[in-house]
Amino acid sequence: MNLVWTWWGVPGTFAIIAAWFCAIVALRTDPGRTLNQKLSLILFLEGLLTGCLLGPIFFIDNPITVRVLATIGTAAMAALPFQYLSFLAVALDTPLVAPFRSRAATVLLGVASAVAAIFVFANPHLFILELYRPGWAPWNFQYLTLGQWGTQFMGIAYLFGLIAAVTAYFRTRKGSIARNRAKWFAIAFGFRDVFSGSAQILYPILRPLPFWGEFIYNPANAIVYSVYFLLLAYAVLRFQLFNIDLKVKFVLQYSTVGALIIGGFNVGSEVLASFIPVSGTILNFIVASAILVMLRPIQRLALHMTDGLMGSVQNTTEYLDVRRVEVYRAAVEGSFEDGLVTDKERSMLDHLRDSLGISPGEAIALEKEFKQ
Repeated sequence: MNLVWTWWGVPGTFAIIAAWFCAIVALRTDPGRTLNQKLSLILFLEGLLTGCLLGPIFFIDNPITVRVLATIGTAAMAALPFQYLSFLAVALDTPLVAPFRSRAATVLLGVASAVAAIFVFANPHLFILELYRPGWAPWNFQYLTLGQWGTQFMGIAYLFGLIAAVTAYFRTRKGSIARNRAKWFAIAFGFRDVFSGSAQILYPILRPLPFWGEFIYNPANAIVYSVYFLLLAYAVLRFQLFNIDLKVKFVLQYSTVGALIIGGFNVGSEVLASFIPVSGTILNFIVASAILVMLRPIQRLALHMTDGLMGSVQNTTEYLDVRRVEVYRAAVEGSFEDGLVTDKERSMLDHLRDSLGISPGEAIALEKEFKQ
């Protein structure tokens, strides 16, 4: 199997890494929570979809391997809408998803998901056209009618999720964890669905367009998915990891530093090359020296930028104490949603209280807020 480099495969490759990384983090954060289990499954399937259809597939010059990956990605796409509805039923408090909450509905959605994926594996020729060489990658493909219907069904499910998240936001109690979570779901779904959800529904119209059809459904779609994966994981984990905001701020700060250094190196090399007739090695040394001198100002600039975005997030005792209380309050709110705390939920709350360092008195006071 020969590998061929193409920039068009980079966004999809990053997307599958982001999706599966977030899936692992969500599952390890609280493996016993149904919401985290559903989130991990959704991220796994969407990572499989983006990875097989939008990423590494473009680096491979073997048509048999490409077709296998296309089949796997299409099977993930066929299974995804049913699991997505099951995830929404657990994640959002709105009557729109109530029909999917029962035990019977969960089993039915799981069976439908498995049957759809198996049907694709058994009949890939009904979904995928013959491979073709696009010019920017060794191989690519388009969907036949069944594949187009599957893509449109996924787009409809996505837009339904956005509507459900917005509805959940307006019907939940102001200041509650449920409303805050619904807000972040709406942000994540909205970012994805304004582009990807609409594009999936319009697949038969937009995909055949020269160049733009390739661009919209490959690198552009992968970029949108990558950001959505991170937003969705943050929406769930924000009230499960008390220091997640600090970690996000840290990553933003140092990724900004890295971006400024790389951008400065590339731009500086190009500018100097147009004025100074010396070898590339000398130019690189000059630019690297200049960046080393400017490293401290670059770090201050990155810190200023991240403080502007997340000014309230500070690595102080006071901030961490507030976040510990918020995380415990979120767990209590979730446990009291149906008015009854089971023995299993009580055990989880006690364990969480001890791990966060919440005193028994504080825990009792917080629980009184939600007792009927």
